[in-house]
Amino acid sequence: MQFLPSSVALARKLERMSQRLFVAALAVSLCAGSTSAQAPSSTAAKVATHPLGAVTATSTDSVGILIALRALSTGEVLVNDVQRSRVLLFDKTLKTSKVVMDSGATGGATGGMGGSVTSGQLIPFAGDSSLFVDVSSLSMLVLDPSGKVAHVMSLPRPRDAMFLAQPVGFGTPQVDPKGRLVYRGVIVNLPKPPEPGAPMSFTLPEQPDSAPIVRADFDTRKVDTLTTIKALKPGKMSMAPDKEGNMAMKIVINPLDTGDEWAMITDGSLAIVRAHDYHIDWLDADGTRRSTPKMPFDWKRLTDEQKQFKIDSLRPQFETQLKAQSTRLPTIPTPNGPRRILINFDFPPLKDIPDYEPPVSPGSVKADLDNRLWIAPRTAATASDGGLRYDVVDRNGEIVDRVQFPKGRVLAGFGPGGAIYVLNISGKTAVLERATLK
Repeated sequence: MQFLPSSVALARKLERMSQRLFVAALAVSLCAGSTSAQAPSSTAAKVATHPLGAVTATSTDSVGILIALRALSTGEVLVNDVQRSRVLLFDKTLKTSKVVMDSGATGGATGGMGGSVTSGQLIPFAGDSSLFVDVSSLSMLVLDPSGKVAHVMSLPRPRDAMFLAQPVGFGTPQVDPKGRLVYRGVIVNLPKPPEPGAPMSFTLPEQPDSAPIVRADFDTRKVDTLTTIKALKPGKMSMAPDKEGNMAMKIVINPLDTGDEWAMITDGSLAIVRAHDYHIDWLDADGTRRSTPKMPFDWKRLTDEQKQFKIDSLRPQFETQLKAQSTRLPTIPTPNGPRRILINFDFPPLKDIPDYEPPVSPGSVKADLDNRLWIAPRTAATASDGGLRYDVVDRNGEIVDRVQFPKGRVLAGFGPGGAIYVLNISGKTAVLERATLK
């Protein structure tokens, strides 16, 4: 069995296939990075922890547990309900909502979402407008405050569309004060097809453990690299054909692997939260590079028994994620017809798993509207008597507040006037809540 003859079309297909394999493998790996079984401790805590303030509004309609939120100056809220492939516009009371865009442009929607890959972002743009990445057309839809598609913009670097659209693991793209798009880029080493006449094989090269944070100018189409971060690698991957001619991909996933997290605060400064020691490297809006001291973190040492417990608890989540990702993978063209890609996973030996919980998890850092970062440290998750605890960090890299969320709540975003939007999760659905800080 052989690959079809090499061509430009095949090279492009391999590139798209590599991107999809990278994203699928990373999505599985993120299950480990977003889970913690440790309770918070008050050791080395110089800043008092207080509970989240009162809930002032609760949505009537439910959403999925994975969303992107855009609070408008009017008090209305646009929500990209990622798992249900739709964008909703909530009124300022959150009591009523309407679908403004979905995958089929139905239900009163004014536009259609690309069906090939659903975008997981909703990027604040000029005024109350928002950017929505349409992966199928390699473009960006500009949504007006009512959620209607005002116009379409081409991406400065179209091949980054799939990564711009990812809801978790790539950070939150932002538009800086000068109107330039800042996001996490990706370097994907492409697989090499076999020589003509050789048996079918598909070798996945080692993927980089770093990624660039880039800035794209919509006017000049120039894309430049601002800095680099340590990236969560999508597991160690290998592929081999099975008896039916399908390609079986195996991912070896380290459940304690993690990468740096990043966010851009309101003034345009870039913050990189370093995963190895919980300090922040800054690239200020004026181009100044600086580092702030390590922040207090409750390091948790893991025994082999605890490592094994973590592996056993993660296994069902991986199996569920694999089923979801397998349906999205492309097929491989061969002279005997298309062949599927199957995914299996395994864990490394316990001795190769780190002895300490890392400080941050994928998606654990968000920026509010007051030049502060909200970070959910990995060892401050899933307390027995509560939910996530967030460290609130100013631009000096100091923890100025600690906020304890009720159990089952996660931070969704921020709005004008200090509003905090929270997802109240129950099973596979959630309701949206607006709360105060204190």
